[in-house]
Amino acid sequence: MTDFGSNFRKLREWAGLSQEALGISLNVSASVVNRIENNKRKLDIQILQKLAISLQLDISLVVMVLFKGKSALPKQKALKPGKALPIHA
Repeated sequence: MTDFGSNFRKLREWAGLSQEALGISLNVSASVVNRIENNKRKLDIQILQKLAISLQLDISLVVMVLFKGKSALPKQKALKPGKALPIHA
């Protein structure tokens, strides 16, 4: 079974973001990010879309990473902490 939460965490860490910084970009609390990472909250399409925009990645790549894990990530360096694009609903 695919561990979406763990792979979500790998995406966040790859980008060099804290749970709080990613939460701000996704317009959710750090607690929501934590619950997603620990598989206590499902990842909905709106958050998935905001995640792709925030990390400046194509949504298909984000989905691939969520299914396949870190090996699907590009080899480029992670963004500097706090440098994700702000997303406003």
